[in-house]
Amino acid sequence: MKKRLLAALLVSFALVFGVTGCGKSSSIKDKIEQSADAEDDEDEDEDDDKDSKKKSEDDEDDDDVIVAGTIDTSSKYAFNVDTALLGTDEYYDDVVIVYLVGEFTNNSDEVMDFASVVNVEVKQDGISLDRAYISGTSKLNYAEIKPGESIPIILGYELDSADYDVDIVCTDYTHYADEVLFEGSYSIDDLIDNTNEYIDEYDDYISDEGIDEFEDSL
Repeated sequence: MKKRLLAALLVSFALVFGVTGCGKSSSIKDKIEQSADAEDDEDEDEDDDKDSKKKSEDDEDDDDVIVAGTIDTSSKYAFNVDTALLGTDEYYDDVVIVYLVGEFTNNSDEVMDFASVVNVEVKQDGISLDRAYISGTSKLNYAEIKPGESIPIILGYELDSADYDVDIVCTDYTHYADEVLFEGSYSIDDLIDNTNEYIDEYDDYISDEGIDEFEDSL
């Protein structure tokens, strides 16, 4: 299911480097394009260093898992952002969107929906980013999830700048201490790398024929 949702978003991912706009959004795209061009000139050693750093950060995230003692006070829900990608808004193609792709798991004993449990804060330079509506995926935020089940979650936020990292903190609304379920940060270079990886993986969907075939399969 997650792959089908990602494929549907790839149209906007592919546009982010080629669409021209005006004002702030145009400036953001210009800087993103410059950053992408600069990355193409880097050698493989630098790419390996980045992969090692990413792996190290992932290992650190694993170390942050709360291990309960005799009394389980940890959250009854799990949410992890698997990756973050760049795209354009489906309604306004001059607006750059950062998409968070993750998975929500209901480990409680009752039916629950993602929006009632997880508080997501996405910021650049300490300023909260505006939420973007994504047709076809936004409804998943309110879907009732049975105990023990998981569901893919894709969230969109309007990028304010190409100069600052995107910082994400997701907490459990229902937890007495607002337990952190996920915390991470992506640089603009990280977002570009992630986007290119997904574009390569789903390249068949980017052509007009591929898009038509995908839509027919829905």
